[in-house]
Amino acid sequence: MSYIIKKIILTFTIFPVFLLATALKEKASETSNMHSLATYYTLVGDLEKKYNTLMEEKLKTIGFNLTDPHKRVNDQYETKWGSTVLDVLSFMPIVKDSTILPLLNIDPRIAGFAPFNIVIHKKLDENVSYVGHLVPEVMLNILGIENQEVRSKFTEIFTELDTTITKELGVTPTTIPYKKLPKKRMINFEYNFEEPEDIDEFIDEFQNKIELAFIDKGYLIAGFHNFMEATDDAETILEEYDAFWTYSLCHLEFSYNVFDNKGARPEAGLFAPCTMYMYIRKGTNKVVIGMFRLHNWSDTLKIEDEKRLSLIEQLDIEIPEILTAYGMKATPNINPLLEKSNKVTKKLQENNFNKINKDKTFAKKSTQEAIVKPKKIPKQETLIQKNTQYINIDKETVEVTLPKVPKAIPANATYTEDRSIKFSKRIPPNYVPHSFDKAQKQKVYTNTRIGEVNKGKISAYLRGKEISVKSVKEKLTAAGFEIITDVPITKKGDLVSVVFSNKAMISMASKPNRGFIASLRVIIDTKEKSISITNPLYLSKSFMQNDFDEKVAKEILAKLIIAFPNLTNSKDMLKYRLLSKYQFMKGMPHYENMIEVASGDNLLEKLKDNKNVVFIQTLENSATLIGIKLSKRTTKFIKRIGRNNAGMLPYPILIKDGKAKILDPKYYISIMYPMLTMSEFMTIATVPDAMKKDCEKIFK
Repeated sequence: MSYIIKKIILTFTIFPVFLLATALKEKASETSNMHSLATYYTLVGDLEKKYNTLMEEKLKTIGFNLTDPHKRVNDQYETKWGSTVLDVLSFMPIVKDSTILPLLNIDPRIAGFAPFNIVIHKKLDENVSYVGHLVPEVMLNILGIENQEVRSKFTEIFTELDTTITKELGVTPTTIPYKKLPKKRMINFEYNFEEPEDIDEFIDEFQNKIELAFIDKGYLIAGFHNFMEATDDAETILEEYDAFWTYSLCHLEFSYNVFDNKGARPEAGLFAPCTMYMYIRKGTNKVVIGMFRLHNWSDTLKIEDEKRLSLIEQLDIEIPEILTAYGMKATPNINPLLEKSNKVTKKLQENNFNKINKDKTFAKKSTQEAIVKPKKIPKQETLIQKNTQYINIDKETVEVTLPKVPKAIPANATYTEDRSIKFSKRIPPNYVPHSFDKAQKQKVYTNTRIGEVNKGKISAYLRGKEISVKSVKEKLTAAGFEIITDVPITKKGDLVSVVFSNKAMISMASKPNRGFIASLRVIIDTKEKSISITNPLYLSKSFMQNDFDEKVAKEILAKLIIAFPNLTNSKDMLKYRLLSKYQFMKGMPHYENMIEVASGDNLLEKLKDNKNVVFIQTLENSATLIGIKLSKRTTKFIKRIGRNNAGMLPYPILIKDGKAKILDPKYYISIMYPMLTMSEFMTIATVPDAMKKDCEKIFK
């Protein structure tokens, strides 16, 4: 072969390799500035059941706490706005308190992603499910944390987390990239207050007011996590703090417009709900607040739709405005524990001695960042018109394309889980609007037959004028009832629950899964000058299901009417025929959807000398009904939705065959507050899960 021919062959052989090498070099250059934003698990088919089991059961085994789960938010969208493009969208915030608590003593800003969300989403027109979470490096960079100990220990927990998820879902994860974070990533504020006589009283009042301030602006307090109660030794670990908690903040209309409808971006749920942390260091008389800005969403996910960008801009303006209106002052995003202050304790100085030099450099740089003063929120139309400048700014920093769907593994699971609470302004068709809902035109039903059915409806309570606790107990005893206990519901003692029973109630309650009818309540309200008695006919019809005996229930009712003359029917009503299959709204729990809060052979032994257990009733079938005091924060729900319906307290737990069960709080609240609207339910969004946790704690 001639030299020329050999050269030609060699040239054509090498040329493709040269082209490939050049292409790879160009690709490497193009992606060299890209970083991992999130870890995603992608499977063909319905993944919801596996996801729920993973979040509710499996992650507990590796130390993660599921705080305030929000299942199937898409159902809520469909109920409120009439349509959805999503088959499933659920938010499951988790936190590993054993890791986070010590880190709060190094840099409290780590609470900005404690909890963080693991999201699932699937569109109706796709047969692919996605489960994902932000990578820890992104969270730390958004928070501005450079301390290597915090970064290392926080990142470590994701190794076991992703190993567990991979095992349970049966698929290897992939990542999606981003190029840059926005320059201004955090909202930071401080609130100075005068030293109170009682710090706990101040915290209660502060939390209530700040929550209502956000609720009044259309936000949902979708979660609450108290670090001071997170573990048995939390207060010891956080001894330098008076209080430390986080809110999961959500805006329903905003989330619908970002996650759902045309051009839906459900992957933005990686950031949702937004975690806002608040804490008070001992001796400071100062609440410190922090939260990541929503522009982190749009910049990393390359959200360019004008309407969505305007909503993001609106919330990034509105949240600081709410805090400012409350009297708070904007501050730079630095680690407050490293600020020069005589109030920093010697212990913290020693703990942070080796970190100060490095963190001071970061703090100095961060302090120079301009603090944007909140502006008055323009109308949405104006925001859209003026949004071009925001888009130009964002385009300078957003350079990311989501990857194509990786090859997926089929998931053959079928969904059987209960649907979660749906927050919407729609009013269920089977109740009468309450008297304090000004938006509704109500017709008041009168009934001369107290406690019985009138025009198809029945009152939940029998109301009367105030009498003393002593008189109530005397009247009940004279009527043949047994007094189980009387217990104050409020700290001031101006709301007292008298728990009573008789043989007929015990007999009804001794049937399988019917133990919750074993006792009734009389609520004495010295503030409102009234008494309120739970209607035995109403509750028997609700709790006895197919075992309901109307004759027995009416006999109990007759005894109460004779013992307490001049009672009237409450305006809290439901359709009588629907009580046995009652649910607040489609997808909400029924009576039979009870929740197991403990299991074991010695459950009653665990309750010995527990001051939160206020009564114990033994039933004929060896079951036991106990009543417990809920935590102070949980009990505050009655301030928002009504005192005179507090007949659901003390909270009942049924123990039988080594299992402790409660009525699902979403069911129990709605059956005891039959006039409650969804807009009012939004004001106590964290309460159902808090009730469940309070019941679980009793057995620990």
